[in-house]
Amino acid sequence: MSAEPQKPAPPPPPPPPPPPPVPPHQIAPYYQPAYPGPQAPRARTDGRAQAALLAAGVGLILDLTAILLGATAYLLVLDSLLLGLVLGLPAMVLGALGYFLARSSQGRIAESKGTIGGQGTATTGLAFGVAATTVGAVLTLVAIVLYLLAAFGQPPV
Repeated sequence: MSAEPQKPAPPPPPPPPPPPPVPPHQIAPYYQPAYPGPQAPRARTDGRAQAALLAAGVGLILDLTAILLGATAYLLVLDSLLLGLVLGLPAMVLGALGYFLARSSQGRIAESKGTIGGQGTATTGLAFGVAATTVGAVLTLVAIVLYLLAAFGQPPV
């Protein structure tokens, strides 16, 4: 046997570092959702649609006022035949204004592809405009006929 000294064995490689500790599973705190929740941003209503609704609404109010006051004046036998003309003409003009503003607004809303809202307002203004124009025209026609009958009497038969 040889008397040769043995070399010491190389040291073993160091152990791999331990894995990082796994944090415990945390549960997010529960918050009661706000009712009814956040609302989606809405498109801005077109100003022409609002103006159409306002003009046509005022026209309808004038029409109804003329009808009520005219009926009251007729029942009370007052000489107020021009009341329908006085209130019917502005109602007819405001109704037509509301109609054309609503049509213009509907075109703008359609072209905007959703960035401008107010389609329902424009449609309501359109319907009110048609109604105010029609009732205003009828009131004006009735007032003119009644005025002519009062001024010149019954037509010859």
